[in-house]
Amino acid sequence: MHLRSLLACAGLVLACGRPAGSPPSGLAASGDTGERFSGAAALARVDQLLERYPRALGDARRTGAIEALAADLQAAGAAQVDRLEHRGADPLTGVSFDMTTLVGHVRPEAPRRFILATHFDTRPWAESDPDPSRRDQPIAGANDGTSGLAVVLELVPLLVRQLPPDIGVTVILFDGEELGRPDVGPYLAGSRALATEVLLGRFPLVARAEFGVVLDMVGDRDLRIQPDRASLAQHPALIERIWSIGQAHGFTAFDAAPLAVPLLDDHVPLDEAGVPSILLIDYDYPAWHTHADTRDKLDARSLGAVGETLRLAFLDLAAHPLPSPRG
Repeated sequence: MHLRSLLACAGLVLACGRPAGSPPSGLAASGDTGERFSGAAALARVDQLLERYPRALGDARRTGAIEALAADLQAAGAAQVDRLEHRGADPLTGVSFDMTTLVGHVRPEAPRRFILATHFDTRPWAESDPDPSRRDQPIAGANDGTSGLAVVLELVPLLVRQLPPDIGVTVILFDGEELGRPDVGPYLAGSRALATEVLLGRFPLVARAEFGVVLDMVGDRDLRIQPDRASLAQHPALIERIWSIGQAHGFTAFDAAPLAVPLLDDHVPLDEAGVPSILLIDYDYPAWHTHADTRDKLDARSLGAVGETLRLAFLDLAAHPLPSPRG
């Protein structure tokens, strides 16, 4: 997640017509009786990822971690896992990194498709750390790079079991979101690379998805998920559906007040490639890009609120699709 410097964002509309506290009309009709998302399981997944999956750019062990993530996608229900290899450089030092974005497809033959995405790489440096001697060292990234990944990996098997057979899910694990420097950029290596491929017609399942939801930093103990300004201006109906479902089920972390600042995250290239995409993020996270971004900052209830809201929202959107913004 990074502050967005695009001048076009300055005039975005900041209002969203949302019913106060009541679920959308289709929520009850979706007839959900499925297994709930487990925040405890997601937190256990965070522990596993932190202990066994080194993912910082430049870490020689990350190749094995990426292959393990591909296997995890298959175990979760992805019948097909594509690997998008791409390369990028640190704009400050010129050091190059090989990266692999994973694109897993559940039910690739299904006529309808949703996208669930997050980045899996962790920050290779800690420029915001109060200790200057540690700013060139990689961070743990418990929240930034791991919380969203844990929610995605725990949520996909539930969606496989509970979504109707005509709905497929494409799960995207972006690499290189963290490849950038403040005031220099470029960040978002994986989503930019994938967006280019989509526009060239090389990922047709991604291109025809009805919508995409990107997760980033969703595990903070003091969780507050607010709409990103770009998402809200461009896709208010999708924002309204997800936030109202979260609030209707008692998840107070979903705050409909829009963020005061525009954000640059992986949803932006995806959206620019023609996939209507929004971002779920807790922007106010003091440990961001520091060595304090550790496991103790996370809470199972926060992970559970996000995962369960998305489970319910995906079921509701399956039963009651939004009008296509593509016309």
